[in-house]
Formats: sequence, C-alpha cells, structure tokens
Amino acid sequence: MHSVPRITGSLDQHRAAMRERILVAVREIMTADGVDKLSMAEVAGRSGVNRSVVYNYFADVRALLIAHAEHETARFTEELHRALENATAPTERITVYVRRQLADFAAHPQPAGPELATLLGPDGYKEMHAHVGPLGRLLTEIIQEGVDAGEFAPCDPAGTAHLVHACLGAERYPLGQGTRDLDETIDRVTTFVLRSLGAT
Repeated sequence: MHSVPRITGSLDQHRAAMRERILVAVREIMTADGVDKLSMAEVAGRSGVNRSVVYNYFADVRALLIAHAEHETARFTEELHRALENATAPTERITVYVRRQLADFAAHPQPAGPELATLLGPDGYKEMHAHVGPLGRLLTEIIQEGVDAGEFAPCDPAGTAHLVHACLGAERYPLGQGTRDLDETIDRVTTFVLRSLGAT
C-alpha cells in the first residue's frame, strides 16, 4: 500500500516536488499507453502515492490533463530557449524552432485534438491551449525579425505564426503514433515553412 511521502524541506518545496512527480507520471502514461489509460488510480500507482494524494493536487482527470499541458509547455519552452541560444539569424532560429517542435511531438505523444476536446469540453480545451501563448509570441518575434532583416517576405507575423503552428500541429498525432519518420518529416516541414516565408 502506498503511503504519503515524508516531507523534506519546506512545505512549498514538498508540494512542488509532489506535483512534479504526479505530472511526470501523467507524461509517462500518456507516452506509453495513451490517454485512454489515464486515470487517478493509474497516476497514483505510477507516481507511487495513494490515490488521495493525487486528489489533493488535482480534482479529476480533466484537471490533470490541463496541468499536464501547462507543465509540458513550460518544459518545452525552456528546452527551446536553450536550443535557440546559439542560433542568431532568423532563418536558423525558425529552423531550430520547427525541428524542436516536431522532435517533441515524436518524443511526447499527445491525444488528437478532437479526442482532447471531447475529454475536456470546450472550456477546458480553451484553457489548455491558453498555455501555448508564449510559444506563439516567440514564433511571431522570430518571423518579425526575419521580415525586418530581409530574410523573410513581408507578412503579418502573428497571422503567419498561426499558420506555421497549424502546419506543425498537423504532424503532432502521426509523429506521436510513430506512423511518420521524424527525420523525413523535419526535412519536409522545414522546407515547406521556409518556402512559405520566402526565406532567402
């Protein structure tokens, strides 16, 4: 029988560590077994705590999914910023952006959009997608830099960023399911995005 882990450090540190532990378990279940296997009991078992502990942090599976999206977006954003540190030219930066997004889709499978919409409902789906706002702003900045530098054709950067994300999003599910080759997808999508931007 699982027990509540002993508290070490401050209460805030303990809560942060426990929340991280639970969300890592959610990621592992989603990656290995898919969203159909996600339940409070399964998360408790995978994270090694009592089910009541999971309920102390998350009210239900819907709350777990929304928190998971926020957690994964924060993780990916941090990794992306590190990957962009040595990329200076806008063309290089957007190439890194596309490559990292697609690689993350393959490494961390997510349910298809319609499946998530059904699980979360309209409000939950909207709340989950609100967490990707910083990525949209980052991509918009890269496109704006490319336009200003003359590397990309003149365009509406925010609207174009939305189209690029739609292109990337179309690859999320097949990459996550392993039905498309990652390297081929990176080459194909990068070429398409750069051409659509009029990259020089």
